[in-house]
Amino acid sequence: MGNRTAKSSLDPNLLDKLVEETGLEREVIIAWRKQFLSACPSNKMNRKDFYKFYRSLRVESDDKVKEIVNFIFTAFDRDSNGKIDFTEFLCGYAITSLGTMRQKLDYVFAVYDKDKNNSIDRKEMVRVISAMYDLLGKSREDYPPERCVNDVFSLIDVNNDHSLTKDEFIDGVLKNPYLSDLISPFNE
Repeated sequence: MGNRTAKSSLDPNLLDKLVEETGLEREVIIAWRKQFLSACPSNKMNRKDFYKFYRSLRVESDDKVKEIVNFIFTAFDRDSNGKIDFTEFLCGYAITSLGTMRQKLDYVFAVYDKDKNNSIDRKEMVRVISAMYDLLGKSREDYPPERCVNDVFSLIDVNNDHSLTKDEFIDGVLKNPYLSDLISPFNE
């Protein structure tokens, strides 16, 4: 019983840190925590749990959300332990919803960098762009994902090494803001 209370209450220091990092009000964070624990009492979501929870936050159909959720899970799992805890979820969701463009792009980079080697290659980008096409119901015939990726790389791969570092990616998108609509799964 005491353990249950400890799990449901949020450490005041952590709460202060989350307010600072996310810009959310204390009451909003507490409400999110309650919803998160309701969906996942252990406070650690695996991919399947995350899919169910994230799916409840989106309006698109299951088949459209399914593939992109795998990439988002990897981006939110900042410590790469295969689980997302409340702090990782809240920071990821708040920043990708309310953060500055630079903060959002940091998460977008993590979505693409599937192997977490701190660079994005064309293959990684094509996989995510393809999943985004599915999410948005976009035709692959009009503007194939491969062509989209070639266009993105031609604009922001400044050293032409066929790989994008985080700085190259973020700076390139900030200089070409229309790219955000093409590459970000976090746009509404």
